[in-house]
Amino acid sequence: MEHAGILLSLFIIFISAKLFNYLFQKLHLPPMIGEIAAGLLIGAGGLHLVRETPVLDAFSELGAMMLLFVVGLHTRLKDMLRIGLPATIVATLGVAVPMVLGYFFILATQHRGIEALFLATALVATSVGITARVLKDLQIGHTVSAKLILGAAVADDILGLLVLAAVTGETNGHVDVYKILSLLVIVVLFLAGVFLLGGRSVKLLKGRLERMKLEKNEFILSMSLLLGLSFLTSFIGMASIVGAFFAGLLMAELEDQHLGDMFDSIYEFLVPFFFVMIGMKIQPGLLLNRGILLIAAVYTLIAIAGKYLGCGLGALRYGPRVMNFVGLGMIPRGEVGMIVALIGLNMGVISSSAYAIIIFMVVITTLLTPFALSFFARHGGVQ
Repeated sequence: MEHAGILLSLFIIFISAKLFNYLFQKLHLPPMIGEIAAGLLIGAGGLHLVRETPVLDAFSELGAMMLLFVVGLHTRLKDMLRIGLPATIVATLGVAVPMVLGYFFILATQHRGIEALFLATALVATSVGITARVLKDLQIGHTVSAKLILGAAVADDILGLLVLAAVTGETNGHVDVYKILSLLVIVVLFLAGVFLLGGRSVKLLKGRLERMKLEKNEFILSMSLLLGLSFLTSFIGMASIVGAFFAGLLMAELEDQHLGDMFDSIYEFLVPFFFVMIGMKIQPGLLLNRGILLIAAVYTLIAIAGKYLGCGLGALRYGPRVMNFVGLGMIPRGEVGMIVALIGLNMGVISSSAYAIIIFMVVITTLLTPFALSFFARHGGVQ
């Protein structure tokens, strides 16, 4: 019966995602918002048709990995290298500005210093999965703005990892400098391996598989890279979706036009689970207290303004249109903010009200970004 329940949950999630996706397209609204709305309806905040389980969480993570893999397939490694320094500047300012503003605001609301640090850390990392879906839906992944956002999101994840390591160390009474430096060295070595050896290695592996006369060797190689690099990035403390994105980047070096078509069906099946599960995590009843709601609203404004101004300023050299689009594209926090909130709650260093404040910010920034990017792409143009 347990297996039957899992299959029923998968069925309900998939069908509701597709129905709401279709409905929102007809209403000329971002389809992924429809999938998030489906999750809100069927989850604990709505009809209680589906409850979260480890199996559904796994499907959600696979969906996020497939999304970033497909985005990587349509991005060239040389383009990412070209915008490496500007993307790092965008990410650094996008981390520093909201974190500093958030920290001093939370301190001013009479929260403890360590709690303020955790709430500030939740403002750091962008959820690239949200923006990547919008870029794909709008078919603008080839633009300078899109490449800057994706490159900055990768750098953002690395910086977020280091900040989280420092903050969690602070809760134990000291900052583990050795641990932070070790993480930095591992990440740098990983990135160097991907960018210096990755493309050449993938071509050699493809040649070896062809000589073995394996059927669908491109698919075998793609899935091996997707799962392998996702594991490696997760193992060293980064998000698994960053590894999935790198896997797509490396497969793009083969310049095989059929690879995108090969993964279309898997994409259509898995990716909606990620967005429906985001909707299922939304709990409208968390913010019934007016005082907490006010703090959450200001905190969310800081999250939006901090990323928009910091990341936009980092893209200054590209002109106002790119600045605006990059600033908007880096706003969503998604699952990254939720993870920080959960770590803080489990460690006992943030209260349930602080947890609710972070979740409120995550929900609003997640819902706002697709509308803002879609509107700007259609009316302001994208470079």
